[in-house]
Amino acid sequence: MLSTYLSYQLYTRDMPKTLDRIASDPVIKRDAEYYRANIHSVSTIDEFMADYRLYSYAMKAYGLEEQIPSRALIKKVLESDLSDKTSIANKLSDERYRTFAAAFTFAKAAEPAKATAQTTVQTDLLVDAYSEHRVRAGQALAATTKAYLDGIGAITDVDAFLDNQTLFTVALEAAGIDPAIASRSFIRDVLTGNAADGPAADGDLRYAVLAAMLPFEPDGSAPAGGLQSPSHANTTVFAYLDRKGLGGSPQAAAYQVSYYEAEIVDVRTADDLVGNIRLFGVALSSVGLDAGVETPAFAWTILTSDPADPQSALNRMAEDTPEKLLRKQQYRTLVERFNFDAQGNVPAGESAQTKASTQATVDAYFGNYQNQNASSDRIASSLFKVAIASVTTALQFVSSNAVYNYALTAFDLDPAEESRSTIMRVLRSDPSDPKSFVNTLGDERYLRLAAAFNFDDSGKVAAPRLAQTAANQADTADRYADRLGKDPTAAAVEKAKAETEAYRSALASVVSVKDFVTNKTITDYALKAYGLEAEKLSEKDLVAILTSDLADPKSFVNASGDKRMIEFAAAYAFTPDGRIDRDGRDVQTAKNFLSTQDFFLRQAMEEEAGSDNEAVRLALYFRRMGPELTSFYDILADPALLNVVQIAVGLPAESGQSNIDVQKRTLEKKLDLESFQDPKQLERFISRFIALYDAQSSSSISSPALMILGSSNAML
Repeated sequence: MLSTYLSYQLYTRDMPKTLDRIASDPVIKRDAEYYRANIHSVSTIDEFMADYRLYSYAMKAYGLEEQIPSRALIKKVLESDLSDKTSIANKLSDERYRTFAAAFTFAKAAEPAKATAQTTVQTDLLVDAYSEHRVRAGQALAATTKAYLDGIGAITDVDAFLDNQTLFTVALEAAGIDPAIASRSFIRDVLTGNAADGPAADGDLRYAVLAAMLPFEPDGSAPAGGLQSPSHANTTVFAYLDRKGLGGSPQAAAYQVSYYEAEIVDVRTADDLVGNIRLFGVALSSVGLDAGVETPAFAWTILTSDPADPQSALNRMAEDTPEKLLRKQQYRTLVERFNFDAQGNVPAGESAQTKASTQATVDAYFGNYQNQNASSDRIASSLFKVAIASVTTALQFVSSNAVYNYALTAFDLDPAEESRSTIMRVLRSDPSDPKSFVNTLGDERYLRLAAAFNFDDSGKVAAPRLAQTAANQADTADRYADRLGKDPTAAAVEKAKAETEAYRSALASVVSVKDFVTNKTITDYALKAYGLEAEKLSEKDLVAILTSDLADPKSFVNASGDKRMIEFAAAYAFTPDGRIDRDGRDVQTAKNFLSTQDFFLRQAMEEEAGSDNEAVRLALYFRRMGPELTSFYDILADPALLNVVQIAVGLPAESGQSNIDVQKRTLEKKLDLESFQDPKQLERFISRFIALYDAQSSSSISSPALMILGSSNAML
């Protein structure tokens, strides 16, 4: 029969090999595979405990196998708030219960969270995208508008205009004509003859507007002074953007300001100002008034008022309500910015505005135009949020204009041009699946639209696809914080907080494994959190890690044998085919899941060892738990640990009956818990335990070595 120490050595000499042998046992392998496949399918404590195979596996992993029948107690343990000192898990003296409770993150609600079309994070991201849609759309057309401004001055005849697709498109769309269906021969007749008269007689003035915009001579030549002045070309481009729904874009605002600055210097009367819709609009908007509400006639009357005259039209404006008082103040500011006399003229030798007043008008216009856009966006966003809350199917999505128009606009898709049946197919697609319908379209806009909502392949609301669950995000953040060291500076802590927020924000936009590995904010943070930042992993390596099948011993990460890579892979929800697993629940973090499986194997190993030699089982258990000990009470609360310590330091078993504080003081004199952090000192302590255990078992102390061990009083 092998000695206790030799048996212990056979288990510990090559621990990975020993655990692989234990894991290959058919029964243990089946249990582990079942746990791995099903633990994330439960979301409540009741579901967990109703599945005996899951429940018993976890209980055994944490050394609580004898308490499996105590379901009422275990349920209370799992329901415990570990931050509450009065919770049942914290009140029990046995640390195993607290460790068991900490390994799970069950929601306390009896039912799983209700599936919704969007999570709060998804809605926030969509609202952000919507608020920037004018900017993106304007930028997309910037090259087109610049090409028009650069090219229209070089046009010398109508045929050159008709042959230039960009100029043709911008001009016709500015007039409200669809260039895709317009006949070039008819447009030529409009520009050089009287072809616009027919449609005008029927009330269609678009062609008359085009003819006035581009005043070609009857022979098709451009006027001697050029086809359009810079201001007229500016007006065409602005009308083009406005027709595109981008009259409120930054680009359109810039054209408005450019036009205003060029034209205001030529204004000599109040009629010039209020008669020019663009100048009038900028002036009113600069003080917060709406040119669509205020009339030119009323504005003329106020602009020609004398602010010093108590009986002037300005001073006689009503102010009996806050709204009327504000309007009066706005008009007073407008009057102060212009220089018109009572007849509406600019005094000889002076300008309608000083340079300072023009600058004040322009600056205020930019500010107010942005405020108006923000106000409009807030209204649209509020209507969207109300409408999306009741959407439960993709059909309801495309049937609600408040939802459909808002969502498509946010992703730069034109609601008027998109097919609703196509959008339904997009919403039912899995954006993380390279073979899904939305990915076959090859258009990032559709991909982002699909990722922004949570519909399954039947069009019903489902759980969101999260690259990382909330619990695993928290665990990753904790790991990242741990990398700062024991005493990080305040600046380092603040920097880490900002980096964590940036990581979470970036992660929310991940649609596929490619998104993850190409986002440096995400990869830098994640690799540091898992201690892999020095490994120089390529994007290909990261994909191989993240898509590894943890259930397959031959998968990339399992074959590597690198615990860091295994924990990194387990922390994210990518499947072996690269999709995001939307069925994963927050039952366990990746760290706790892997720990549970590891604990189960070690428990099985210790049981196997104990079937032949109880001392080996105790030694293996202490080897596992020793480095985690931080308090002498941890030892006193665990009978197995206490048994090892009592034997190793020469305390009688009866000492466990004394006052607990007395026991603690005794252990403090004989043990140094920090020494167990050192593998060599830990093994020395275990060797002492084994020798003394065997001595007690054989009731012999004849060995000189044993006598030395037994008589030592040094602190261990």
